[in-house]
Parts: sequence; structure tokens; C-alpha cells
Amino acid sequence: GDVMKYFEMENKANVLFGEYNGVTLPKRYTNEHEAYFSVRNSILMTDFSHYGMVKISGEDAWRLLNYLISADISSIRDEQLLYTLLLDKEGKIISDAYVLCDNEHYFLISEWMNSDAICQQIKKVLDKQDERGECYQIDAIASLTPDWRMICLEGPYAWEILSEIVGMDIIGLPFHEFMYVDEDVITMRVGKHGEYCYHIMGDEEKLMSIWRHLCTLSEKFDLKIGGVDDLKNIRLENPCWEPQVINPFSRCPIELQMQWAISYDKDVFIGQDAIKQRADNGVDQKIVGARIINMPQNAAILQGDAIYYQNEQIGVVIQVGYSFILKEHIARILLKREFAYVDIDDYKIKTAYGDIDFITTSIPFVNNLSLIINPTEDSYLERHQ
Repeated sequence: GDVMKYFEMENKANVLFGEYNGVTLPKRYTNEHEAYFSVRNSILMTDFSHYGMVKISGEDAWRLLNYLISADISSIRDEQLLYTLLLDKEGKIISDAYVLCDNEHYFLISEWMNSDAICQQIKKVLDKQDERGECYQIDAIASLTPDWRMICLEGPYAWEILSEIVGMDIIGLPFHEFMYVDEDVITMRVGKHGEYCYHIMGDEEKLMSIWRHLCTLSEKFDLKIGGVDDLKNIRLENPCWEPQVINPFSRCPIELQMQWAISYDKDVFIGQDAIKQRADNGVDQKIVGARIINMPQNAAILQGDAIYYQNEQIGVVIQVGYSFILKEHIARILLKREFAYVDIDDYKIKTAYGDIDFITTSIPFVNNLSLIINPTEDSYLERHQ
């Protein structure tokens, strides 16, 4: 993997490293509890340079991308972005991604694929254009990494610390829009966990100086530095698609309740026929949430544990974790369609430690502080007044 220059961090000795998309990055940095509460109450900053980032330009860039992705690219204008899936011919998820629309070109970025893998997906469409009687006018497909890096800033006051560095315009930046804060530095407002969240991507030198600048403000705003895996439990409360967790159980967007990321009615896209057919016929299983009301002491629920209603197996546990806000264990489970309803409390998880009770619930599990924070009226610095 590429070993990159690390953003400066104190007590490096405590950092656990991991490899993501072939890039070595801090995996765990603070303790889990501290990282969790900084995302939920203040700000967590993480090196997200494992993102694949590709720029595609040319007259037909948008048409090519619209064939490649499940969402409708015509729904965005300059300085806007959209969340989408990349599907295979069977309508199964390959990855999720963001598309940014920027004047003459587009960026396609993904948390789960490196830039080479994204370029390959794009080139596959180009290689097969003749078969489809297509002819795309494309000027360039450029991988931006490793020259570009990414910083993730997340938490209810992320906008405030950022405004000290890039100016007040950031405060008015709507969800799923982006702005240039420098010639080759883009700040986009995203967020898969319901909090204010900004991804800053751009030239490595410039990002290193932004990182240093943010660190100087860390005490003022209770900013904590996290590792990529510090978001694990948060990702369970406001579930995002995570291939390592989800793929062993399902890659179908309908089963995973992700139909909202698909524009069935737009022009042709990869996987369209298969996914339409499944939407019409219905699927056999669906994902729902579970709250474990009284977790027995010394018990544990494991991925793959079976779920029963009376004597019938009706599903399986996909992922389990602990919610610091709810102060209880929560899980994502896959249930047979006719059992996949919320607020049901008479199913059981069969574990090595005996049967465990739970209640089915909708996802996300928690309401975020970010939902009630208003940048025009609130400030982290004045929150106790």
C-alpha cells in the first residue's frame, strides 16, 4: 500500500494502524467512548485519505456516469453532489459513491474503492460502448490520489471550527453541496450519520496545513482526532452501507432498504432491468433494527446468530454493537419479509449463551444533536450560557 505522510498527531505511540483500500491510515486513535461523544457532541477529525477520487471530463461525462450509477445525475447542478450506488448487471451493490458536479467536469469518489478501481469501472463502460451503439466524448479520466488527500470533520459544531479557517460562507453551505476553499481544495457537506459533516479533499500540502490549523483550535472546540474505525458504533446507530459487514448477507439494495438511492425511471443504467424486476416481484427478506432491551451479563450476540419466532427461524444477525446514547445494545438484522416489521417484541436471538429478547425498530436509532443546532443562532463556545 502507499505509505503517505501522516497528518501530524501527538502521542503517535497510541495509534493503531489499519489498511483501507491499500492505504495505511490510523485505525483507532482515541478511546472509542471519547471518539463517539465528540461526533455526537462536539467534533471528530479523521484522516479519510483512503477515499478513491477520480475526475472525469468531457462533453459526455455526465451521460457516461449516469449509465454507471443508480441515482439520477440530472438532478444535480454545479456545486452540488449526490449519493449513489454502483450496481452490477444483477442489480447487486458493488459500492456506494458520491458524484460531484463541477462546471466542465465531474468527480466520482468512494469510501470503499480506490481511485484505480473507480477508473476501471468507468473504463469498462467505455470499452463496451460500441456494443450499446454509444459513443461517449470523454476528454480525461484522472485519478487524483495520492496527490490529493481527504479530511473528515464531523459533529454538531463542525461548521463552526471550519468557519474559522475557510470563512463564514461554509455556514450557509447546504447538505450535499460543495465549495472551493482554495484553487485545489474542495469542502463538501455530506454526512451518513445525521451530524454536520464535511469532507475536505484536495492537494496534500494544502490539506496538511489545514490539518495543522484545525489542531491549533482543538482545545477551543473540544476537537478530537479519530481513526477510521472510531466511527464503528456510530455507523450502527445511523446505518450506512458497509461492504465488510453487509456483503456476506445481502447485496440487494431493496433488501437493504436503500431504494431511495435508485432512480428507477431515468435513462438506462447498469442493473436497471434486474432491480426493476425485483422491485416489482418483491424480495424475500429485509433489514431492520433491533434493540436488545436487557442484555444478560456475560452474554454476547455474534454476527450470524439465528433469529426465531416460536420454532421457526426467521432471520439472522448482521451486526451488533453498543449505543452509548441509548445505553443498550443494538443490532441490524435481516428478517424474512413477512416478519420484517418494527415494534415487534416476541422474536428471539439464539446465541451460545441462550435466547436473548429484543424489540424490532426502525433505523436510524437515535436523534442527533445536529438536527437542532442552528449555525445562525448556536455556538459551541456559548453553549452553556
